[in-house]
Amino acid sequence: MWPPVFLTSMSDLKPLQRKAEHSFNAFFEKYKEDMACAQGCSRCCVGGLSVFAWEAAIITDWFHALSPEQKAAWKERQEVPSSQNQPFINSDGDEDRPCAFLRGDSCSIYEARPSLCRTQGMALSLKSEQGERLRDWCPLNFSTSEPQAQDDLNLDQLNAMLSQAQLIHERENPEALGPLRVDLSDLRDYLLRC
Repeated sequence: MWPPVFLTSMSDLKPLQRKAEHSFNAFFEKYKEDMACAQGCSRCCVGGLSVFAWEAAIITDWFHALSPEQKAAWKERQEVPSSQNQPFINSDGDEDRPCAFLRGDSCSIYEARPSLCRTQGMALSLKSEQGERLRDWCPLNFSTSEPQAQDDLNLDQLNAMLSQAQLIHERENPEALGPLRVDLSDLRDYLLRC
């Protein structure tokens, strides 16, 4: 489902995000009867996440491209409570803290959201330390059936491409040396100060 993508420059990074979104859309279309994912479901939007610096740069660039009025409205929206569910309950049914960008059960950076967020809800596969293939999906999806293994998003491959994208970002932006990963709550605080 996820053929290799060869990244060579920063111009390849936004298409990588779009490819992640396209993969989710194709998966959703195939399994929509088994998917609980819909606007207003934010239970996978948990806090404590970080993104590679290149995705933080895309979010920052998106924010800086907003008009002054749009920036003011975005900042005002950040005052809305993170979730209408008090306390926030994640997709496993456990109490958790919401993503820093979640506002009123919707993403406040949706247009620039990271690749991880663009694939939430898909069935995932990855190799364990013992070399066996592990599969996982949101417990809200597929309550009566299982997706076909060939449709799983290969998380190892996606993570390798995200890491490769970070190397390209560092090569093309040597002045932007900083942390490899950026905590989303720190990024939100930075944008609020801009």
